[in-house]
Amino acid sequence: MKISVVAMGKMRDARFGELASEYRERLSHHLPVEDIEVREVRVSGNDVAGALADEAEAMRKASPEPALTIAMTEGGKQIDSAQLAEWMDDWMVGGQRHVVFYIGSAHGLDRQFLKSCDRRLSLSKMTFPHEMARMMLWEQLYRAMTIIRGEPYHK
Repeated sequence: MKISVVAMGKMRDARFGELASEYRERLSHHLPVEDIEVREVRVSGNDVAGALADEAEAMRKASPEPALTIAMTEGGKQIDSAQLAEWMDDWMVGGQRHVVFYIGSAHGLDRQFLKSCDRRLSLSKMTFPHEMARMMLWEQLYRAMTIIRGEPYHK
């Protein structure tokens, strides 16, 4: 199974970028992974909805298919690390070839795009900068894999 994270924008804060890279590299020892950065769309005037629709289209174009698609959104399902590990284990055992996680810009994700994804997942009820969310997602994916493999990382 391959895991991709499709995210709006570059990792501007080197600290988050380094940590995301470290967890992605650790996970890559167990699964193929890729980090796809999509160029953010500038909001013209107050047209946030238009910018989100354009970002959604860019994310779709950058996305590998076919794949199980998961939108990272504050309104998504909240699970713990062990539950994420169960999901991942089920996907691997079930023969899922590719799972794609989407992280939007500071404005979030387009409503229609959210509806089109197979699942919606939240890291927390709190709001985080999207760079931090990206780093945290890679860490949680790595943690889930260590749980599946019975490694001591998760305590």
